[in-house]
Amino acid sequence: MGGLDDILEEILEALGDADFQEGLRKSGINNQKKVREILESNPILVEKAKRVARVKRDSVRMLADLVDKAARSLERNGARVYYAETAEDAREIVSKIVGRGKTVVMSKSMAAEEIDLRRHLEALDNEVWETDLGQLLVALEGRKPMHTVAPAIHMTRERAARIIRDKLGIELDPRDVEGMVYAVRRFLREKFFKADVGISGCNSLAADTGTLVLVENEGNIRMVSSTPEKHVAIAPIDKIVPTIWDAIDVALVQAAYAGFWPPTYISLISGPSATGDIEQIKVHGAHGPRELHVVLLDNGRMSASSHPFYMSS
Repeated sequence: MGGLDDILEEILEALGDADFQEGLRKSGINNQKKVREILESNPILVEKAKRVARVKRDSVRMLADLVDKAARSLERNGARVYYAETAEDAREIVSKIVGRGKTVVMSKSMAAEEIDLRRHLEALDNEVWETDLGQLLVALEGRKPMHTVAPAIHMTRERAARIIRDKLGIELDPRDVEGMVYAVRRFLREKFFKADVGISGCNSLAADTGTLVLVENEGNIRMVSSTPEKHVAIAPIDKIVPTIWDAIDVALVQAAYAGFWPPTYISLISGPSATGDIEQIKVHGAHGPRELHVVLLDNGRMSASSHPFYMSS
């Protein structure tokens, strides 16, 4: 990870990049307009957001208990659960699950970005592909995501077309955004069905049922979490809330305030796929993954939860 000098250098580079600034300006204006229209048309979402804020504050205060409960619920559902105290622990856990020389598809995950997971797996001779369009563009450019929800918020269509042409060898008309999206769709289709492992984050995790809740519009998370034989979910422990209803509310509020309403897809994943259709004998790996691995990522969160700011708020 870079130091302060590296960060300052990146800031100065961005301030001097006219293309970068124009992409950021256009995306920011469009997003603000969408969120305002969503909240004005659905005032119940503002009230739901207030409730979610209370749930999240309360969850921080009882984080240790929620982590223990979520782990037991996940294990009861057939998932394999790991606790990663540090980023290094998390990378080591995932690398043991993945192995070497595998094909890995990833959905957008700020937790995976936090622990620098993609580059770690690539260093182990794995072929690793981001499948969220914005995250893929940023990765191909060799940069960090600009925004937690819209990683390529700074990118103009001309810049996106250049990156796809230079890195994937696909010639595109920068005026045709739909064509760019469809070209990436075709390219990634082969990766999804070739992949040995799919890696996702999670928007929220219900302690009572051990259910991962993932919200999206692109549909790539469903491919990542259902097509390969192994699904690995990186779940920061601050994502854990008491109930499945809390977890769904968190995902709905996040989608609305990100400018996506209604969200196209919400996935609830409680364990590996299974069938009991032959003599009611349960077998994992019907059409979805045979294995679900959930890495509960601490990386300073448990310590932060006991900070006086949280305990007194």
